[in-house]
Amino acid sequence: MVISYYGYTCFKLQSGDTAIAIDPYGKGSGLTPPRFEAKVALFTDPKESNNISLTGDPHIFSTPGEYEVGGNMFTGIQGKDANPFYIEFEGIKMLHLGSKTNKEVLDLLPNFVEVVDILFVPAGSPEADLNKIIGQIDPRIIIPMQPADAKKNALETLVKELGKKSEKLDKLSIKEKDLQQDGQRLITLSPTR
Repeated sequence: MVISYYGYTCFKLQSGDTAIAIDPYGKGSGLTPPRFEAKVALFTDPKESNNISLTGDPHIFSTPGEYEVGGNMFTGIQGKDANPFYIEFEGIKMLHLGSKTNKEVLDLLPNFVEVVDILFVPAGSPEADLNKIIGQIDPRIIIPMQPADAKKNALETLVKELGKKSEKLDKLSIKEKDLQQDGQRLITLSPTR
């Protein structure tokens, strides 16, 4: 699987011909919208699901519930302003917190997810104690993201707050067998343009 970052909270998960888009943004976002064919599009903010720039005819999920497409599982978790998504793709378990993470949602997450291999965390969430949730969930890989409404240096601030050395990559290529068993990696991805 290859994970590419498109800015804000948008990621592309690709394995072979199957692509999953998380929080793809449309025109008017301030960035050039991502243009690729996706089988599934997940929106942590349900209001954004009509603003799509992808090609093809993806399955669109933006509400709480359990969904399955092509043997891959997607679980939307009820949030106050946004719905985090738990994703099982190619044997790797991921949790995307969305841009509007709040304390109530973070406190509930350990009840919904047991294993998280990769955790996508938003920078600039003032009321969210991300270190606490990272400690509870204990992901193998942490990937920070910069929501559109976050301050300019929020990503750098989050990396410092996490207190880990960050690996800077253009894309993350990973297979289930490559996931480390001990410790955590903090990976900062460069936005694809």
